[in-house]
Amino acid sequence: MSLLMDGIAYNIAKTVININILKQIEDDLDMDEKISILFMILDYANEFNNIFELFKLKTENAYVIVDYVKNNPENWEEKVLEALCILNNRQVLKKLGISFSVLDLQYVPKLTSYSKSINVIAKCLYKLCESLNESEQKLLLNYVKSEIHNYDPLLDNVDYLELHMLYWIQIGYITISKDKMHNMKKLLKHLKKFEDGHIKIICMELEKFENGLRVVDNCQTFGTKDENYLQSTSSEESSLIKRHYRKNIQLINSGLCIIINQMYFMKEYETRFGTSADSINLSETFQTFGFKVEILQNLKKNEMLEKIKNISKNYGIKYDCLFLCILSHGYKGGIITSDEKEVSLETIERALCCMELKDVIKIVIIQACQGKTCGTVNNSLTTDGLYDSFAPTKDIRQFANFFMFMSTIQGFLSIRHKEQGSWFIQEVCRIFKTYGNQLSFYDCIRKIMKSMREKKGIIDGNQIAQLTEIRPDRLESDFQLKQVISAD
Repeated sequence: MSLLMDGIAYNIAKTVININILKQIEDDLDMDEKISILFMILDYANEFNNIFELFKLKTENAYVIVDYVKNNPENWEEKVLEALCILNNRQVLKKLGISFSVLDLQYVPKLTSYSKSINVIAKCLYKLCESLNESEQKLLLNYVKSEIHNYDPLLDNVDYLELHMLYWIQIGYITISKDKMHNMKKLLKHLKKFEDGHIKIICMELEKFENGLRVVDNCQTFGTKDENYLQSTSSEESSLIKRHYRKNIQLINSGLCIIINQMYFMKEYETRFGTSADSINLSETFQTFGFKVEILQNLKKNEMLEKIKNISKNYGIKYDCLFLCILSHGYKGGIITSDEKEVSLETIERALCCMELKDVIKIVIIQACQGKTCGTVNNSLTTDGLYDSFAPTKDIRQFANFFMFMSTIQGFLSIRHKEQGSWFIQEVCRIFKTYGNQLSFYDCIRKIMKSMREKKGIIDGNQIAQLTEIRPDRLESDFQLKQVISAD
């Protein structure tokens, strides 16, 4: 998978993708990504049962896309490549050796209203799935289920909204077809109840197609510049998009990332093998976005608190965003320092939130157990686990613009591979590297949480899983990272 393309070729997909390459692509995809691609490339006629059977296999190694395209060979290469662009899985696209600028010119994945080979309604619905958070998805499902008697019980415990949508298509609740006879009226009625700007934009698109006002629909031609697809966006939609992003999403131009990497401890806590991989992965990820990165190793309690308190003094305040990543053992409500002392999450928060940094976005990422379990485990998986005082403060404003993201929920273990690093940090880095300069911070967080829910492993013969958790969230606006190192 190292083909190079210096220009636009006729039917570019057929030059870089075949069945063998598709198998390699599937090896790099998570199950949720496979379901999303299938959802976008389907012909939609009686496909729910087929796809649900594939889903029930629940194996990451199953070649479900390969199996589908073998039975539906028409233009599958083009559809798969466009779906990968829409997913913005740059890790996979990079292996195909095609310039991202060429792909953007071919497929324009950022514009919901444009589709080259994929049904544009399917693209809209995929974008909808990505825009809804977990609680919003549940609310939408409740709205729809209230209108459908005898809702298929097989879907009771299915989190993939795309599978529910396939079911809606099968029973005629919504309609997507090749002949462009779409029916979204019932769904639109519920979507209009949501206030989120992304969802409102998608509603506008679906209404255009519902009313036959298609500005762009499965376009087969494109120009060498942006005029073709930019002109397809209505002034009303363009204005809404600009207002939404100007109001809610800040572009990060400069940032600081401080990594506190705790590998060695005195005697009670085991050496955290694999944490170096996490530290390197985090460093490479944030350097990609132009962040200044500082790695601090094996800090004692007093050293850690002093380093955090003096961030503004030691590194200045002329940056938009600060990521503080702490990799250590932990206990319920806090982390363990190298001298095996406890530091509460609240103490970390109060040390970081100072008046000098009140206008800086402050993100804390904690990789540590939040339960009291401590001990040696076999195989390659292990765990990270076994009230501090703080000075009173006078100005509450210093606690604004703060967000803490935990590898696990309170009382539970956090899983680490002794060579590859922790599940959580691996996913944080993978999602940010793949989507960080395309999706907002909150969208990336939702993807990380969704991906972590899918992970499973074995420790001491027991199947284990992990759920991430957001602790305080006082961000004043969403933001997006700015990639400064070219992936081409």
